[in-house]
Amino acid sequence: MELFFINGVPLDHAVDDASRADHGIRFNDRALQYGDGVFETLRIVDGCIPMWEFHQQRLIWAQHALKLPLDLFLSRWQMFVQQHLADVASGCAKLVISRGCGPRGYKIPNDSRLNWWLQVNDFAPRKNVTPFHLTLCQHTLSRQPVLAGLKHLNRLDQVIARSEWGDEAGFDEGIMFNLDGDVVEGTMSNVFWLSGDQLFTPDLSQEGIDGCVRRWLIADPYELLTSPVIIKKAAKLDELLSADAVFLTNSLLGIQSVQTIAGHAVAQSAWVDTLAKAFNDQFSRS
Repeated sequence: MELFFINGVPLDHAVDDASRADHGIRFNDRALQYGDGVFETLRIVDGCIPMWEFHQQRLIWAQHALKLPLDLFLSRWQMFVQQHLADVASGCAKLVISRGCGPRGYKIPNDSRLNWWLQVNDFAPRKNVTPFHLTLCQHTLSRQPVLAGLKHLNRLDQVIARSEWGDEAGFDEGIMFNLDGDVVEGTMSNVFWLSGDQLFTPDLSQEGIDGCVRRWLIADPYELLTSPVIIKKAAKLDELLSADAVFLTNSLLGIQSVQTIAGHAVAQSAWVDTLAKAFNDQFSRS
């Protein structure tokens, strides 16, 4: 299965090649010119998006930080989902939102009109999930507090970091650091570690992406944690290496245990499996 929508219209509704091209990405679209926009990766189950609350929360942050006019899009989103995604039993969708087309120059157009694209594909949850092996990325994350937490369209830091290892290296993910050498996140994930019965995750106020699963855990909707997650400033690699467990979070991975970091064995905890099951239960089909 593959579905594709442009500004809420299914691509197959374009009647000829000319109209298809007209609905594509134009050269003067600010997403192409400046990376002026945001994206979200969504899991769909039985026509619903269980984590939409957290995706919408981040879009609203982007609305304020980037001055994106998202009110109309957000007001129409649920109707779009009901009309076009109701038959999707299990899917993965990428939503890309651009400020739209505009004249040359960085100045935000006074009459910005969003363009947005949604691609939906089948998604099969992984079976027999094994713990991840992590490497340490040499490329550091750029620091920009205004953009910290957002999933904006410039992901060059992650592109460069992910290029540091190939499939033959045997690594599943890489840990990224900030300019001070502190642990921030993975190239595609957020990082958590367990010490005793206390759960920690790095501070993202200066750089990094504040993932939906990360915020789900911090909100602790099912009261899984004995104490609130501690947001750790200046998180050090040694804290992860000596932890009772380390795991990653990501909208598609869910909660993923870590077995090694740069060849160092990481302790395992059944409690991480409990968290993972609680998260995955949101996506269990009735």
